[in-house]
Amino acid sequence: TLGLTYFNRNRQKICATETLSFGEDVKINELVYAYVSQGIDRYCEDYAFLKVNKSWRLSPSYNIQRYDGIAEGYFTLHNEASGSYPYRILAWMVYLNDATSGTSFPYQNVTVTPRIGRTVIWPAAWTHPHKGVTPNEGIKYIATGWFYYLPVGNPKFDGHHPDENIQEIVV
Repeated sequence: TLGLTYFNRNRQKICATETLSFGEDVKINELVYAYVSQGIDRYCEDYAFLKVNKSWRLSPSYNIQRYDGIAEGYFTLHNEASGSYPYRILAWMVYLNDATSGTSFPYQNVTVTPRIGRTVIWPAAWTHPHKGVTPNEGIKYIATGWFYYLPVGNPKFDGHHPDENIQEIVV
């Protein structure tokens, strides 16, 4: 189940959400991991320097979200690496159903149409702000998560992001 509807006070996002971990024995993990794994392999073919610099990892936690009807959606343009989450390097999203309303990346002039299994990977930085296409029509299910940068040296950081269960630091 997807828990209770989450309502963001500043009306950025309204949806049902559940956070999962790839380490849990949950059937959907295998499917989502397969899509993300295939997606990052293709992404690294286009951006080969990511294969050389392997100071980044897949976050072990990710979210499953359900957007149901016109009252729900991610309404505000946002990026994935900001303020509280400075270590995110790439974001990913897997569409879990065919849906009518997708995701808009206005600065890239791209709107992604949801098709089951379609996996989208993009830089988490300010260069790729995005939002859900609203008003949302029908039901849209997505899995979404991040690849994060592992800081080196002596970071002023306790090893845990507020939203990611990072358990290793390269020193």
